[in-house]
Amino acid sequence: MIYYINNSKDPYFNLAAEEYLITNPYITDEILLLWQNNNTIVVGKNQNTIEEINNEYVRAKKVNVVRRLSGGGAVYQDLGNLNFTFIFDKNKDNARNYALFTKPIVNVLQSLGLNAQFSGKNDILVDDKKISGNAQYTYKNRILHHGTILFNIDMQMLPKVLKPDLDKLKSKGIKSVQARVTNILPLLNPPITIEEFQNLIIEQLKSTKNTKIMEFSEKMIADIELLANTKYQTWDWVYGKSPDFDLKHKTLFPSKGTIHLWMNVKAGIIENIKIYGDFLGSAGTTSLEKKLEKQKYNLATITNIIENANINEIFGENFLVEEIIKSIIK
Repeated sequence: MIYYINNSKDPYFNLAAEEYLITNPYITDEILLLWQNNNTIVVGKNQNTIEEINNEYVRAKKVNVVRRLSGGGAVYQDLGNLNFTFIFDKNKDNARNYALFTKPIVNVLQSLGLNAQFSGKNDILVDDKKISGNAQYTYKNRILHHGTILFNIDMQMLPKVLKPDLDKLKSKGIKSVQARVTNILPLLNPPITIEEFQNLIIEQLKSTKNTKIMEFSEKMIADIELLANTKYQTWDWVYGKSPDFDLKHKTLFPSKGTIHLWMNVKAGIIENIKIYGDFLGSAGTTSLEKKLEKQKYNLATITNIIENANINEIFGENFLVEEIIKSIIK
């Protein structure tokens, strides 16, 4: 395994670094990254950015907004948050195996005396409160697993920058985002710094894998910066274009995610369609949207298309064909 040292706090560089490392055909090693973003909202690949953030506040406070490669929901990050990224060759044991990739983090938390465990579809909990959310992205034979660790973030920023999904909170019997999440630092006795916590993760990996520590070369940095400038900082990538719509559906599937569907239907034909959500599929929704466009908006046609799509790759392994059809045909 190679641990690439990355001291950048620039979210556009950091997200570009992930893409560079997983798509570079000359990098075949297992990879670990530990990194931080300063004052940033990171939205999931399948989300409608404008609907997820409080745009006026975000602009006023100059909060960075960036889209990642993986699915899942929007998160706020500051220097009290630590991100971790693993990149491995994909196989039948690690594909969509969130518990496997979070195990080193859980082990470190438990070594610090915390009651940590993997829970649900993609979370790490300490005493039943969320301290980490995780997501995955696949590229050819490689799998990227990344997650957040709430070490000591400014919790007061969460309701100011993000628009919480009230339907999801209601379904869980939770009154606010803050009530569901917690920082690690207040739970530690004695306290440690986030740098010390980061070193514990590195030592945990070194104890189980032969780990080589490296820095990005000048060429790697230049290539990553180019990708950051031409993709991750662009309006098209961060916000994208939402269609004018005749139909707008929102369907919550507990413990799986929410599917938002925007669609133009003219004379019974789907003219354009956009599927958003915080579901954890790794393939993205573009291929399915293209198959649905110019098709009849009726149950038989939609059912045939969905039954022949890989819905587990697109939406997540726990979704059923019937649920995707339900989210489209009301």
